[in-house]
Amino acid sequence: MNPIYIETENQKKILYLANTVEALEQQISAQTKFIATLQKIIQGKSKSSLPFSSPTTIRKSIEEDTKVASSVAISTNQENTIQNRSLLLFPPINGMITKPFHRAGNHYGVDIVAKEKDPIKAISTGIVIFSDWSVDTGWVIVIQHYNNVVSICKHCAILFKKVGNLVRAGDVVALMGNSGEISTGPHLHFELWSEGVALNPEDYINT
Repeated sequence: MNPIYIETENQKKILYLANTVEALEQQISAQTKFIATLQKIIQGKSKSSLPFSSPTTIRKSIEEDTKVASSVAISTNQENTIQNRSLLLFPPINGMITKPFHRAGNHYGVDIVAKEKDPIKAISTGIVIFSDWSVDTGWVIVIQHYNNVVSICKHCAILFKKVGNLVRAGDVVALMGNSGEISTGPHLHFELWSEGVALNPEDYINT
């Protein structure tokens, strides 16, 4: 019961808690900026092209959810080739890709054609951070997954989830549609982001 020892231990705990709070504040600040940037892109207010990032940062955080997935591959090399299919994600929809990912052309996702009003599903557990209407892209739903992985579904016909809702891999979050002024027919525009960088969904999802 030495008071000096107790005081020292309390100071250590206070310092630890202060460092933890500071780290959380930095993480929240970075996440807020990231979400704001995504919302600008969704609403057509930002045309900036973002550099590619290796997908290795998302491997560990999604491992638990990928046990129930069926046909999405994660690659681990810098060239982003699909050589390692040890992890899987749940496909958002079953269909045919009609327009591929093209970073230089500011097409940050893939266009997938299926039957109109086919169900769109969550690729992994996450929280809905955007679920609303955009003039250009119609009904849009954005899901924040673990470790800053974000999936975006555009041109939906109906949205089933609201901001703050928890979703799990395979949950139906929307129906495929033809909403928004830039849509030329029923399809899903699907984007995948990691730490603020657009990834090529074809390297992860086998539709």
